[in-house]
Amino acid sequence: MSKSLKNFTTIRATLAQPEWNARSLRIAFLLGAWQDGIEVTEGLLKATESWESKMNNFFLKTIDVARNTTQTDGAGTVAESGSSDQQILEALETAKAELDKAMCDSFNTPVAMRVLSDLVTEFNSAKTRLADATVLSTARWVTRIVTIFGLDSLGDLSDESRVGWSGIDIPTPARPFVYSISQLRDNLRRQVRSSSLDHGTIRQLAEGVKLPETEGDESSKPYREVSESFIKDVEALADGKAAAKDFLALCDKLRDTHLWNLGIYLEDRDPPQPALVRPVDKALVTQREEQRLASEAKKEAKAKREAEEAEKARIQAEKAKISHLDMFKTEEYLEWDEQGIPTKDSNGELPKTRRKKLTKEWERQKKLHEAWLGGKKA
Repeated sequence: MSKSLKNFTTIRATLAQPEWNARSLRIAFLLGAWQDGIEVTEGLLKATESWESKMNNFFLKTIDVARNTTQTDGAGTVAESGSSDQQILEALETAKAELDKAMCDSFNTPVAMRVLSDLVTEFNSAKTRLADATVLSTARWVTRIVTIFGLDSLGDLSDESRVGWSGIDIPTPARPFVYSISQLRDNLRRQVRSSSLDHGTIRQLAEGVKLPETEGDESSKPYREVSESFIKDVEALADGKAAAKDFLALCDKLRDTHLWNLGIYLEDRDPPQPALVRPVDKALVTQREEQRLASEAKKEAKAKREAEEAEKARIQAEKAKISHLDMFKTEEYLEWDEQGIPTKDSNGELPKTRRKKLTKEWERQKKLHEAWLGGKKA
């Protein structure tokens, strides 16, 4: 790229495009060697989006652990950890060494970025649930590195307990409301999926939710309205002794419609983990669109298959109306036996092989026609 050929773009112009922001642009730079030029291709854009989305998901999960852990240094110790924890902690030490080696090699940021990505992949592949101490140790180191790399303008390197980068949490006005109804939703889902559906307990769960007073605060109004509506709907279903499926449908509507329209998503996880509260980002929008298209394609394929089957059934029904006694009474044949099976055509007597084939067709039509007559009489 060169200014004389006019095949370059400025950082300011790039940031004005919807697919780029300051962080994603820095990620694109880090994915390439500092001494090389950058050609913005579809491949680079996808690699950038993939790396950022991977880190977003990692930080969302680890921030959730940091928010809910009961101890300041995280629950559990290395000595108490299981085999998965030991594996992740070993991977963390390996990543530290490899990243240090990469940075000493003329600031080889492509390798450094791959080291971070591989560590997160290892973290996501843990076969058992990790101890909080393992999660926080891994997340704090990754947080520190991405902050050093300039990927978090609000990052504070003096805060060694910090987890995640800024900009991936839900809006501040939404938090007290969304976290409250998310917890209610989690408890509700557990209750309705239990062996016995206790409507009294469900009513108590809804009544136990205390939303904060934010009178006059317009920024929190939409979150309050959704929360209050959900609580009232739960109470109404409990009072009406609704079926479990009705409560689950209400939970799905909160997740897929009401909160989604406010830019918030509840990512359900395997029990006993609560739903992960996260903002709606580009990756989620793309995923939902892909699911929608797949669902529509499936419906279209089903409709096409049903239409083809209906047409076959119609043709079969029309064919069934024809009597086996008359099916061969056409100009193709000159003589027939008493059952209507051809014996002679313009070339003379029909060969035995052909008569045998026609007899089989006649038998099939006889069976089909008699079944149609039986159905007609019924």
